[in-house]
Formats: sequence, structure tokens, C-alpha cells
Amino acid sequence: MRRELYWFQAAAEELAQLAARNSKQATRILVSVREFGQSRRGDVKKLAGSQEWRLRAGDWRVIFVLRGDEAYVVRITDRQDAY
Repeated sequence: MRRELYWFQAAAEELAQLAARNSKQATRILVSVREFGQSRRGDVKKLAGSQEWRLRAGDWRVIFVLRGDEAYVVRITDRQDAY
């Protein structure tokens, strides 16, 4: 089952900034998000006390909100700053 992915502007900007510093890591994040969208696979957990979920991509976390078959990527952050 496929899930539609939508990116908030802030998340897209964070990914672009990361790509300028570390293109390999930015690519890894993008691949993880695409794989999650296509196959719903990945290291995904619901965040306690929130409607948000997180997808782990190495030392980075992709924070998103699920609504039916749609996932809205809210932000991308280093694991140290994610929670």
C-alpha cells in the first residue's frame, strides 16, 4: 500500500540545508522517506503525548503526521534535538 507524502516548507528547507553540508546524509534521509511512502516500512514510532510520528534515518529523525493514507513531513532534525 502506498502512502502519499507531503512536505511542509520548513522540512524541505531543513533537508536542503543538510544537503549543502552533507549530501550523503540528505540522500539517506530522502531514500528512507520514499521507502516509507512506498512500502510503509522503516523504523517508525509514535511520539508519546503527540499526534506526531518519527522515522529514524541514521542519526537523523524525520517527524511527520499521519492522516489516513497521507503523511505530512513536519521537520527533519538531528536525534539529539528531536525530542
